[in-house]
Amino acid sequence: MTATIVQACRAETAGQIQAYRDLVGAASKASGMSLARIDAALAAFEPAFFNNLLIALDARFAARDRNGDGPLAEVRLLANSLLAHGGVLAANPAVSYDADKAVLKIDIGERIALNADDFETLCDAFLAEIERSAA
Repeated sequence: MTATIVQACRAETAGQIQAYRDLVGAASKASGMSLARIDAALAAFEPAFFNNLLIALDARFAARDRNGDGPLAEVRLLANSLLAHGGVLAANPAVSYDADKAVLKIDIGERIALNADDFETLCDAFLAEIERSAA
């Protein structure tokens, strides 16, 4: 059951990441906007999109124990910080977090602004940990 859920999540997130990359490619070839304006629009959109995908990823596996450390705890801490701390990474006594050992290496107090590569890397680590914990 878990393998099926993880596989479905991988497929959906891969589709969302590809849709974003397709959008970037299309925007780069597009219309009458200057490249500077397109780049600025994408720079504003990218962290909002991928921060929200992280919240959705966390919610999908909310019933799982994600205390301790590792990618499961990192996703939980990031999602909680996005929702409750204005997008600034906040410590949580229930979550052991060491930025040097974290997948994304974001420090406590730092603004969370994920890009496509950040999200993809963290999502892969998170889903691999879900699979390991289910085995």
